[in-house]
Amino acid sequence: FELYAVSGDKEPGGGLQAALEELEKVKRFGFTAPELERAKKNMLASYEKSYNDRDKRESSHFADEYIRHYLQQLPIPGIAAEYKMAENFLPAISLDDVNAVANILKGEQHVFAAIMGPQKEDIKLPSPQALLQAIALAEKAEVKPYEEKTVATELLPALPRPGKITGKKNNPVTGTTELTLSNGITVTLKTTDFKNDEILMAASRYGGTSNYGLPDKYNANYVIAAVNAMGYGSFSPTDLQKALSGKTVSVNSSIGSTTEGISGSSTVKDLETMFQLTYLKLTQPREDSSLFKSFVQKNKTQLALLGANPQAAFIDTAFRVFYNNNPLAPINVPKAAYFDSVQPGRVLDIYKQRLGDANGLHFVFTGNFKEQEIIPLIETYIASLPATKKKSGYVDQKVRPIQGKKELIAYKGEEQKSLILSFYYGDIPYSEDLALKARAVTEVLNIRIIEEMREKVQGIYGGGIFGGLKKTPYPSFQFVAQLPCGPEKVDTLLKALENEINTIIKNGPSTENLNKVKQQWRESHKQQIKENGPWSAHLLAAKVEGEDIDRFIHFEKYLDKLTIKDVQQAAGLLLNSKHHYTAILMPAGE
Repeated sequence: FELYAVSGDKEPGGGLQAALEELEKVKRFGFTAPELERAKKNMLASYEKSYNDRDKRESSHFADEYIRHYLQQLPIPGIAAEYKMAENFLPAISLDDVNAVANILKGEQHVFAAIMGPQKEDIKLPSPQALLQAIALAEKAEVKPYEEKTVATELLPALPRPGKITGKKNNPVTGTTELTLSNGITVTLKTTDFKNDEILMAASRYGGTSNYGLPDKYNANYVIAAVNAMGYGSFSPTDLQKALSGKTVSVNSSIGSTTEGISGSSTVKDLETMFQLTYLKLTQPREDSSLFKSFVQKNKTQLALLGANPQAAFIDTAFRVFYNNNPLAPINVPKAAYFDSVQPGRVLDIYKQRLGDANGLHFVFTGNFKEQEIIPLIETYIASLPATKKKSGYVDQKVRPIQGKKELIAYKGEEQKSLILSFYYGDIPYSEDLALKARAVTEVLNIRIIEEMREKVQGIYGGGIFGGLKKTPYPSFQFVAQLPCGPEKVDTLLKALENEINTIIKNGPSTENLNKVKQQWRESHKQQIKENGPWSAHLLAAKVEGEDIDRFIHFEKYLDKLTIKDVQQAAGLLLNSKHHYTAILMPAGE
């Protein structure tokens, strides 16, 4: 048995005390009946979903089971038998049975305790003797039994007044139904049989944190995390978890730099719960000062350790230089001090501004549902969402990388570890054709990076080149090569990377490597075209970003046209840029 806790660095003893107190409650008083019932419901729901999708299970699931059977002698009766056992045995497990297991923790035990914290002058960790003494004293401390709090059983106190479907048409190309709702929201429905018990929801529009200036930078960037920590409606995060026990459903709102929206998933029987949770999260963010303070303290504590990491400090410095110290540059390494600027009231204002008005949102539903059954739910919970005529969009805050060619060398940390970050970037008109070629450039280069730099030179133990084209907030491209290595290999790797890039610009990729990439993409697409997630993402991108859905449906047609010359020309256009920035981490002793 292991007990693990994370606490603030000012009083580590307080976190230890709180964790031990919960353990003592279990040892002395056991669990409660409602706790056990929630656990049973959640376990049974998990078995049920697996059982419903038993004829659509991925090969990897079987492979994993066979490995565990061979190595650990675990039985594999199959999900049908396992579900039947769960149905039969779970109800029979009593509170006494569970608490009998908890009783094992009572009495004399072998104990190993460890504590870790930042190396700072004002932080004093308890000694080994004090740590063991705290554990011994906790066993004699006065604790009260856990009190079960009554939680609302209904997510919404009252159902919203339904809207109407004002337009409906079929799209034979995508096999979808397009709906227009009375509040102006548009919806795409795609019924599939890819999974028997899976329904996905995704909704998006342009907007995001780009709408906020420097005074609101941290409020906007941490708005979702802060609101999630406070809860929705009458529910704290813990209460909401209790209310959803036994249901296989999730809904997550999101606010990115230039987009905003909401996504979710559910089983067939929990579909209405997903709709209710969506309405709740879009209309009723909750303010809770106590939970907000806990959220801030938790993040500041975790980031105190990150700040002492040499690589994190290097990445922070590298990106500050890359964006010319622009205060509105994206956050790459968060810092504890950022959370001093986050205010609960302003966070709620921003959340409501971005997601409280649903005008312009496009929803996509994919999965095993019947249109005649999902449409009444859409009318009740989506067509009823508040939606004005106000348009949402992103703002170009004119954050740009440094121009020309530049190199940064930073000396941080005592370990013999280095990291190379090499950026290639610039402005370029966006096209889906060039975006595909750019993907191919990174893929064939990564094959060469593995062959030359990892296997032949033995200079890196991971990494590669990543990136591509971007539409927003301005048409551009950005690639970054990440090469973790030993300091003695830095010069060798920089020359090897330059050589590989010059080779692909001059000669293009080898036929063999391009064929490897194309074959891998073909196999991946064969799988994606039979999955709800990729369909959902591409249908949404077609509506919100204007992407051509035919490039997903008939992907192989575009793949077959991709030539060595295409990749060579794309490499020359994107990697032969006049803008190139290299940042190198070296040990402080160097």
